[in-house]
Amino acid sequence: GQALDAALTLAEEISANAPLSVAASKAIMAAAPDWPVAERWERQRPMVEAVLASDDAQEGARAFAEKRAPIWSGR
Repeated sequence: GQALDAALTLAEEISANAPLSVAASKAIMAAAPDWPVAERWERQRPMVEAVLASDDAQEGARAFAEKRAPIWSGR
């Protein structure tokens, strides 16, 4: 009876995050089951590094330091 409400709440929480991080997380979750366990960290590294090098990563750190909500650019 409350599954839809819970799903919508979760979707709101997810969509409030940096779009590049959400996209990378989705890509990793979709691909990882097919990766050998021993290679999972190495295979996700390029996706994670791209997110960490993004403008949004810098904005997230700045927003945290300034105690404000981040403004994501998707870059």
